[in-house]
Amino acid sequence: MIESIEQAVKLHDKYQFETKLDYELLPDKKTHYRINTFIFIPSSLDINANSYSKTDFYRDVQNYIRLKTPVLILREFTTHSSSPLVTIKKIVSAENWATNTDDCDRIITSFKFLAAMLKSSIREHFNLIERRIEEATPESSINLLIQNLIEEFLTESQKIVEKFRSFYAVFNLPNVNSFVFSAYQFTDESISLLLEDSALEMLQIISEYSKKSKRAGFNQKLSKFIEMEINHRRSHGYRSILKPDDKNEEFIYRSSTLKKYAASVLFLSIAVQRDGTGLEQFLFALAAGVSMIFATVVGFYFQQVYGNFTFPLFVALVVGYMFKDRIKELTRLYLARYLQNFLFDRRIIIRTRDGKHKLGILREKVSFVREKDIPGKILRARNRDLIADLENGGQSEQVIRYTKDITLFTDTFKSVFADVPEITGINDIMRYDIRAYLKKMDEPVQQKTYLEDGVPKTTLCHKVYHVSFVSKYTAISSHRQKTYRRNRLVLDQQGIKRIEQVPVKV
Repeated sequence: MIESIEQAVKLHDKYQFETKLDYELLPDKKTHYRINTFIFIPSSLDINANSYSKTDFYRDVQNYIRLKTPVLILREFTTHSSSPLVTIKKIVSAENWATNTDDCDRIITSFKFLAAMLKSSIREHFNLIERRIEEATPESSINLLIQNLIEEFLTESQKIVEKFRSFYAVFNLPNVNSFVFSAYQFTDESISLLLEDSALEMLQIISEYSKKSKRAGFNQKLSKFIEMEINHRRSHGYRSILKPDDKNEEFIYRSSTLKKYAASVLFLSIAVQRDGTGLEQFLFALAAGVSMIFATVVGFYFQQVYGNFTFPLFVALVVGYMFKDRIKELTRLYLARYLQNFLFDRRIIIRTRDGKHKLGILREKVSFVREKDIPGKILRARNRDLIADLENGGQSEQVIRYTKDITLFTDTFKSVFADVPEITGINDIMRYDIRAYLKKMDEPVQQKTYLEDGVPKTTLCHKVYHVSFVSKYTAISSHRQKTYRRNRLVLDQQGIKRIEQVPVKV
């Protein structure tokens, strides 16, 4: 994978999967990427240009554009100059900050960045623990590999919350805007829930990988940490407390809302438009002009030869009008097909959350393509075997080509986000709903008979379908080498069973 684009594909629910593309901001004035994804669909699913239109595809796609979360490791939150905690301290150290609207807005933004960045850092901390476990050799002690990381989580998390909660007295004053204090409380509650969930996950790791002699000590430390966070929320009147004998509707609603509140600082505003509308209308007007020229020439010629108010002129005008209409439509169709090579279906304008600053443009187009028009490297990456051809009855698969072309204005990012932790790129998150693929599938479970020790017996067999996604990534602005990636979606009539990453050889 080229360094400037990273991809993650995961299951969202049984009908949707999620693709996240990370676009790195390159040093150039503009950062330009293009991603071509080819979707190879079994013919038996009856997904083709007649049954599955562009409108259907875009109805099934949901896009989110957000800033890439700035990165800090846990021990840097209390000291690093890019840390939101350091930014908050700097702002509240100034005189009359509480009456300055811009300072209040910067503080609320820093609160949200703190919660979002802490969540990302803890996730990376867990990823490091998983890598240590996977890389451990049989003779090494996994306990020793993860012990320091768990200790670091406990120590640094405690430092972070102590630093943040030391601001309570600063924001709980009559002269401080109530929105600022509410934002502080929301962030405090959100961080507390995050740390509790993380500590619970640590307990599971300990129970699975730690030696019994060390397990009791870790369990005690983590349990105490969890109890402290629960007691903190209870003492401050936060209502996100799980109750064993309750439906906990409020807990789920509140914790979900707090996650969205923290993440809202990262999401960008998008506006979807048709691409190339002006050029399209100009060329269609040109087509109308060409057809009108034909009709006018025919009319003038017959008028000159046969004179006015004659039957031949009447016939010529009727025929001219008939051909004029056909010439207009044929020219429109030709130009529309020609424009497909240059224009996209949709243009998404990416702006800051408040809509004031234009950060980039994402263009999309989708179409069915014939197998002979697919690049050879894409077909080699697809690597269809004989059994796949047999599944399609000797016919080619139906292939959708989905193209994304994104341009980011690097200089605008630097100027707009100068007062927040360094922004290194954006995340393009796409959810794709596959319910349209399920309509023509066979029953997911079938009963088959087999022979065992001379006795016929029955067993259940699962009928699945494979849909392959092959993507080509290009960082155009840096002229980096192209790269390819393939994922296989395993489906049955009830939805997505799993997603598999397939090695690519091109």
